[in-house]
Amino acid sequence: MKHPRIMPILLASVLVFSYGCGEDNDDTAGGSDSDGAITGVVNEWEVTVDQQKATAGEVVFTVTNEGTIGHEFLVVKTDVADGKIELDGDHFSEENASLLVIDEIGEYAKKTTESLTVTLEPGNYQLVCNLPGHYENGMHTSFTVTS
Repeated sequence: MKHPRIMPILLASVLVFSYGCGEDNDDTAGGSDSDGAITGVVNEWEVTVDQQKATAGEVVFTVTNEGTIGHEFLVVKTDVADGKIELDGDHFSEENASLLVIDEIGEYAKKTTESLTVTLEPGNYQLVCNLPGHYENGMHTSFTVTS
């Protein structure tokens, strides 16, 4: 071999570059389970959260109203598809047999932040604003709790 030093350098380079190419275990990615702390935003006309999943147990939602009007934030357990809860006029009935309202942040002012701590079981949820006209205009997102 004319260049005996090349092989160790090549091997070291492969090891260094492959180190960063392994499985991504970052729990802050949108689809991964959270550590129980969820940050979100409500505004016209959407509900967004930094995590779409959490592990069963205590979950703390910290939600900022970035809208120009008041909004609310409900945690609803349901197997109904996101955005498809049956409306009773301009909102859905919170007594609907196809869902269970776990808890809520009642209507709160624009440009404020509120927190809600809930204990969630595994299942499918929607995070919504159910003020008149808000749900049907897009203020909902799906959320999953795993065991």
